[in-house]
Amino acid sequence: AGSLSLVMSVLIWALSKLPNGELETSYLAGVGRALAPVGALMGLNWKMVVALLTSFVAKENSVATLGVLFGSTGAGLSAALAGVLTPPAALAFLVVQMLFVPCAATVAAIRQETRSWGWTAFSVGLLLVISMGGGIVAYRVAGG
Repeated sequence: AGSLSLVMSVLIWALSKLPNGELETSYLAGVGRALAPVGALMGLNWKMVVALLTSFVAKENSVATLGVLFGSTGAGLSAALAGVLTPPAALAFLVVQMLFVPCAATVAAIRQETRSWGWTAFSVGLLLVISMGGGIVAYRVAGG
């Protein structure tokens, strides 16, 4: 898992710098902004949505992604997140993270066990709906 996190961190860093070295105009920002309307339903900005998206490879990648996007780690990352997340949004992020599509290896195992791309896609789609729905409900119930 450590080497996969390292590879993903380097990939996220590269996507956050390309094409011109600026995070706000990077390829990663473009993807994040395209998905921002979904995040807005839970009080999450595009950076938080990208962190959720990268957790598909491995759950721990969301922390590495947040470190790259906010330019800090450890206590600095905690302070940066406290500055952009309200308590309802933080709860929504955690709910989505816990219910989100399992890592790619698990999805591959589902495909192998079911021998069906249809069931695999259904499983991924259902978990996406459940996790996003759970995040929206958590955000609204918590006062967001």
